[in-house]
Amino acid sequence: MFGSIELTETERELWRQIKFEISSFGENPDDIKASLEHAYKLSMSLIHRRAIPEVRWRYFVDPDLNIGYKLSRMEIFEKNGTTGDDILRHPHFLKYLRYFVLGPDLPIKTISSFSQAVNDCKPVTSGDVTTLCDLARREVRTQGLERKYAAEEFFKLALELELGLFSRHVRDSVMTLRTK
Repeated sequence: MFGSIELTETERELWRQIKFEISSFGENPDDIKASLEHAYKLSMSLIHRRAIPEVRWRYFVDPDLNIGYKLSRMEIFEKNGTTGDDILRHPHFLKYLRYFVLGPDLPIKTISSFSQAVNDCKPVTSGDVTTLCDLARREVRTQGLERKYAAEEFFKLALELELGLFSRHVRDSVMTLRTK
């Protein structure tokens, strides 16, 4: 599963009212509060109707998918004092909501190329991983993507393409790229 999930009309309206970039909030605290409240309502709707793909939800709640940390992304919110519904109203939750709805944030051409390469290898074996890692690294270079951000997005894409443990190899391979 990758790509956008289907939103109801009410959810689309909430989506349109959310400012996902914290810098776009401006200085009006009411704008910030309203945007976060729309994000909360959208999140609750998606959760209640079980619209978030399982792999995307696991990315948020499974500590094994939070490389470099012993806690899940949700547990980090909780450790920092944000719990329950307040997590869904937190400005830092917006990037997870965006992922839940849109999927990995990579150029469409990159997603298509990588997905096709995975499909061409099915079932993917350890011998195919080098080719997939090379493709991911090449895409980061040719598309001019920021290495660390792209590594995490490729990790998400690989998870969605059911690469399992190989997803980490793809991520780690992109992380080894040298930045200018």
